[in-house]
Order: sequence, then structure tokens, then C-alpha cells
Amino acid sequence: MYKVLIVWATSWELKTIIKKIKELNFNNVKFDYLITWMWNYSSIFSLTKYLSKNNDIDFVINIWVCWYKNKYEKNFQVWRIKNLANKKELIIPNFINFWKIESIASSENIVYDNQIIWEENFVDMESFWIEYVLEKINIARILLKIPVDKIWDETKNFDFEKAKKYLEENIDYKTLIEKIINYLEKNKKDINNAYKYFEILNLTESQKIIFERLYNKYNVLVWEDFDEYLNNFLEKFNNDKKTQKNDIKKFLNELDLFLEDK
Repeated sequence: MYKVLIVWATSWELKTIIKKIKELNFNNVKFDYLITWMWNYSSIFSLTKYLSKNNDIDFVINIWVCWYKNKYEKNFQVWRIKNLANKKELIIPNFINFWKIESIASSENIVYDNQIIWEENFVDMESFWIEYVLEKINIARILLKIPVDKIWDETKNFDFEKAKKYLEENIDYKTLIEKIINYLEKNKKDINNAYKYFEILNLTESQKIIFERLYNKYNVLVWEDFDEYLNNFLEKFNNDKKTQKNDIKKFLNELDLFLEDK
């Protein structure tokens, strides 16, 4: 049984979405729902608090609306988020392909002037910090956006009914969940494949946990075969047990740094 967390900003559209999910009858998936509210600090607090008490989540879906500057899109999948406050950006690993990928700006305040989002076409208030939390905890996720209103007059007069309608009609929930299940099935196999390396590397129990996490991340982010990466490391091995133990620590550190750049 897989456990999928669906994160929304507000409660007014949630009943409709829960109804649509229940109609799909995915017996091998348990769904949890979390409302974080619209402001970024509320998102950080709500999501962190929830995940600190629920460490069995396999996948997180974050869906909500956003605003657009010029070009309207029916929907998109977020791959890069630029924070307007601190000028930092986050890149989201492409765990599954669902929609066209787009970059988005993230603001601490409601945006009324389209010039302040730089070259970005879309803006919201919570995606940067949603991704920040999920990246730190290392949970597979997807951030999906439904553009609703154009920045300026429509921002001031946000149409909740239109947003609710778009969230209900512009998402193929069946295909989305099927893609997530396929990813989790593959991911499960990859984790099981990690076991064969435990004896080869002579890992301690704590190192096994670290290695599983890194191995799984490698298979998501890197196209090359892991065996080739590992063989390059094994060539440095010798028969000295102490040296091998030190080499393992170095290997895990180097692999972690290598994956940070992906």
C-alpha cells in the first residue's frame, strides 16, 4: 500500500477534489490531504509539522492555482522556482512527466505589478517553500499549477469559483495517479536492487540507510548505470579493512555531493 499526500492551499476546493479521487478506486494507494493555506510561512509550518509526524509518505502532490503575466497556459508542471525575496532558485527533480514544464516566480506578497516577477510569466506565493521543505526531507513530489487570473485587475478580484472549476476540470487525476504508481513501483524495485550492494561494500547498518537513499536518488536523477559509477570506486579498494572503512565514508560523501549537482 502506497501513501500519497495531496497538498492544497485552501479548504474551499478540497471537497470536490477528494470526491474525484475517491471515484477512481485505487485500492493500492492511501491518500492523505493537507491544507497549508496561502501564505508561504503557513505553508512551511503546516507541511513541516505534518511530515514530522508522518514519515511514511511515498509521494507528495502539490496542486494549486497561480497568476500569469502574458501567456496563458491551461496547466503546467513546475521544474524551477525563483524566489523574488532572496533571489534564490530551486530546481525540482522530474520524478514523473505529467504536464508541460514551466518556471515560476514565488512571492512573499500578492503580486499586482507584473514587472516585479522579472522574465517569469507565472507567479504564486507558496511553491518555493513547499519545494524547500520536500527537498530537505527528500520525498518524491510533483508541483502542479493551474493559472487562473492575470496579474493586476484579476489579482485584486480573485475568482474563487473559476479557480474551483479549473482545479476540477483541468486535471486528469486518473492519469496522474497511474503515473505516480508506476514511478513508485520502479522506485521500489530500485531500492530492492540496492540490497545487493550491501555485502559488496561491507556497509554498516547506518550506512545501509544512507546508501539506500542515495542509490534511489541516483536512479531518479542520473541516466548512467550505477554499476559503472560503483566500479570506478571499487578499483580504489585494497585489502586493508581500515582503509576500506574510510573509503566507504568517502564514497558516500562523494556520491552525496555528486547528486547535489544534478
